[in-house]
Amino acid sequence: MQKYIPLRVHTALYLSIFFLALHYVFVYFANSSILTYLFKFSVLQVLIIYGIASLFGVVVFLLLSSKKIQKTRSNMYIFTLIEMVCLATMYAASIHVQPVLFVTAFCLHHLITPYMLYNLDILFESYIHAEDRGRGRGIYLTMWNTPFVIVPLLLSSLREQSLPIVYAISFLLLLPFIFFVYIYLQDPDTAPLSKNIDSLTLTQKIMNFWSDKLDRKSFLIQSTLHLYYAITGVLLPIYLHSYFGFDWDKIGILLAITVVPFILLQIPFGSMEDRQHNEKKVFGWGLCTTIVFTVISLCVTPDMNNSFLWLALFLFISRVGCSLIEIATEGLFYKHVNERDAFALLVFRAGRIVPYVFGLIALFFI
Repeated sequence: MQKYIPLRVHTALYLSIFFLALHYVFVYFANSSILTYLFKFSVLQVLIIYGIASLFGVVVFLLLSSKKIQKTRSNMYIFTLIEMVCLATMYAASIHVQPVLFVTAFCLHHLITPYMLYNLDILFESYIHAEDRGRGRGIYLTMWNTPFVIVPLLLSSLREQSLPIVYAISFLLLLPFIFFVYIYLQDPDTAPLSKNIDSLTLTQKIMNFWSDKLDRKSFLIQSTLHLYYAITGVLLPIYLHSYFGFDWDKIGILLAITVVPFILLQIPFGSMEDRQHNEKKVFGWGLCTTIVFTVISLCVTPDMNNSFLWLALFLFISRVGCSLIEIATEGLFYKHVNERDAFALLVFRAGRIVPYVFGLIALFFI
């Protein structure tokens, strides 16, 4: 790793994260609505589809974890191409109402973004100094979360019949992403640490990861947090439409409001963690805030006066808590590992899709 990284490389890295997130968010908010309203799947069927896609993703992650990642950029080119094919297929399938083709492409699409984030993590960790990691992760997360505010506002102007256009937009947004990766970013040195982890079996790697207290807790927190995001991302639009009767214009505004705290808070709190090393205290604040205001938001009913405003307020404050949990967890984890801990980075990113598998299992007991 170079001692000083040119500003243009840092800028390109953050812009690549932004465009990857922008591509992802367009389909993230639209998928459940398209499955529900265009293909007429029930909520239970939508949850099963997400669960099966995630189970497929976990299996692929385990297969990938058995191999040493040497060419990070080459992997990103290949998976970007696969993602573009998936998006084109999902667009055509939604236009022509071909549910089997759509679900097949969706299952593959569902695992690609977490894997690409894993590759970006390797690049990011090779460029960021340890003493600046909290601030660096804060900027990283802010660039990732900014599209979650922009896109819902854009989607709020679409009717349900027009939602398939998001796949075409998402396809085009991958072009600037791959441009920045190709022009400005280089493969890091991913030689293993002193313990020869590449000689270990998959089972041994998992046991080593799980035996590390910080790795284990980070993964469990990441999975739980993304289970919460999964519920809000998949079910919240359906809930707001069917229970409150909100159309996409109001739903888009509410979804955008929920992400504003991530943009406002994560850079300053990341910088504070670098100075004070108070990640555990920040995590505690975030956990209490999230639990209390999520419960309060569930008490809002359609017959309440100004129910839209009350929902907006309580969802906003609950996401203040989530933003603190996220920056505290990522700050601790990425100060503990670096780009050479490829398996730990891969498992941590798998925490984004594991919650959907938990949801699939839970359905058999409900």
